[in-house]
Amino acid sequence: MDRQPIISAKDVEITFSLRGKKLNAIRKCSLDLYDGETLAIVGESGSGKSVFTKTFVGMLDVNGKITGGSIMYEGRDMTKFTEKDWLGVRGKKIAMVMQDPMTSLNPLKKIGKQIQESIEHHQGLKGAEAKKAAIEMLAKVGIPDPERRYEQYPHEFSGGMRQRVVIAIAAACRPQILICDEPTTALDVTIQAQILQLIRDLQKELGMSVIYITHDLGVVANVADRVAVMYAGQIVEYGTVEEIFYDAWHPYTWALLQALPQLGTKGEALPTIDGTPPNLFNEIKGDAFAPRNKHALAIDFVAEPPFFQVSETHAAKTWYLDPRAPKMERPHSIQNLREKMGKMGGSNLNG
Repeated sequence: MDRQPIISAKDVEITFSLRGKKLNAIRKCSLDLYDGETLAIVGESGSGKSVFTKTFVGMLDVNGKITGGSIMYEGRDMTKFTEKDWLGVRGKKIAMVMQDPMTSLNPLKKIGKQIQESIEHHQGLKGAEAKKAAIEMLAKVGIPDPERRYEQYPHEFSGGMRQRVVIAIAAACRPQILICDEPTTALDVTIQAQILQLIRDLQKELGMSVIYITHDLGVVANVADRVAVMYAGQIVEYGTVEEIFYDAWHPYTWALLQALPQLGTKGEALPTIDGTPPNLFNEIKGDAFAPRNKHALAIDFVAEPPFFQVSETHAAKTWYLDPRAPKMERPHSIQNLREKMGKMGGSNLNG
């Protein structure tokens, strides 16, 4: 790509101190985010998705530390930010929507006041003007009867409505980048679709870039322009959404795609990924996914693979792409993915 990224993370390493031991949570992760795009970061729980992206808002846990690499934003390295530096970025320029809205909302404060405080802090409006803007934001995110709802508390809202409020608080800052950490996990399918459409509408209106953190490839198919696949603290493949779904090369990406419920055939067991992720307290040799890969090469257990370029926008960290490697046939279900994905309907992949 010729355009310049708005965030460029290079070789980021993050470690946590736990009971006197060092856990290597993020291992040389590099990632670019471009203006106006939707980037999905996908992987199993514990793959490092949330830890990695929390560095974009300065929200690492107190026992976590960035031990290597850089994250460039507006010509500055965010890994060197002080808390004072973050005050001008967090919320105002880069906002985050968490998985559980109740962790983001104050249960003792009225919903309207919480939105109004965000508007006052980031937009500079005060008093009646800020209250009017807060009510308008409630209406914008689809909260019915916003004047009455403004006076209510979080416990008086359903889970889907609380998530809308959290999105309203984030959008009230009119950020350049919105990070959504599993924003629909606890919601039923109908409400999920509504929340995803809401974020898409706000993105278009405000011109935001959006990062989705998710384990759900169904969500990815519906919202993403580009996808980064994470495993054991590393990005192992990245590309456009079409490249990841139709031309994936890393065996872990294949395993995720095979486990899609939409690919299951009635009467057949849904494929699962055998084994467990590696212990990140220990040194990892070779390809971290090798012990779970039935078709791993001998070199996978010895040497860590580099990224091999599949196209200008697509690369995978797998020895399968080395010219010296034996020819690998993708699983049959992956080869037929385009046909089966067509049955999902309403996704970017069909548009």
